Amino acid sequence: MVQPFLELKNVSYQYPDGTLALNNISLQIITGKKIALLGNNGAGKSTLLLHLNAVLAPTTGQLYYKGKDFTYKRKEKNKLRGDVGIVFQDPDTQLFSSSVYDDIQYGPRNMGLSKEEVESRVLEAMEMTDTMSLKEKPPHFLSVGQKKRVAIASVLSMKPALMIFDEPTAGLDPYYTNRILNILNQLATKERTILVSTHDVDFAYEWADEIWLLSEGMLIARNAPFEIFQDQTLLAKSHLRQPWVLEVFAKIKEPLKMSTCPRSKEELLTILEHSLTPIVDRSK
Repeated sequence: MVQPFLELKNVSYQYPDGTLALNNISLQIITGKKIALLGNNGAGKSTLLLHLNAVLAPTTGQLYYKGKDFTYKRKEKNKLRGDVGIVFQDPDTQLFSSSVYDDIQYGPRNMGLSKEEVESRVLEAMEMTDTMSLKEKPPHFLSVGQKKRVAIASVLSMKPALMIFDEPTAGLDPYYTNRILNILNQLATKERTILVSTHDVDFAYEWADEIWLLSEGMLIARNAPFEIFQDQTLLAKSHLRQPWVLEVFAKIKEPLKMSTCPRSKEELLTILEHSLTPIVDRSK
């Protein structure tokens, strides 16, 4: 059996005002997965993310890191945060240096790496996020889309095993949304888990290997995208809709005798093209 990279067991978290944000959550994170975290506003998504890199500690329950009890000592937290990086929804919360380069090199420099290794990691992160041309620019002069890419690079330069994204495409136009989605696809490897908190059900259905569904601080489902989005009871409880690809598929699968469920617009169009070709040919 594969050892989880991170594990939560019976974790609950209550804020000082009495709000129970997480309620008895148990889950495991296996390296190499693409996970989408879904839930309505107030479901506890942000609170859960902050537990995964020890910004918050459970009121009750336990976090396990690489199979061992996590004790929240400073040395342990520093090690965990080198392995678990969060890219927040608002990039201004994590960009603070006078230049893009300084922001991206801040993490690896504080990991005690050599100057050569820091430089190598920074250049690799900038190349992957297409931020090389922004190297000397002050972050506060950048557009929101550019800032988000720099924020991703600043986390990527530490080479975490788990990268967490909180609403990575929020506030972006279609152009920058596509650029961020392309980066997410590049980042997903067998050695790295990507966890994305999002309200975008179309993206989650197409991209994720696994969906986590939160409601009122409880993990009410954890399954493959197709299984999650076929369950109308779960969707109603979480105030979510079906992805449009699945809605179209449900309408046309019987008349066109379609058995394969598409995961994306491209797959749906390919299936339609093959299914409709005989009809088109007979009409000639």
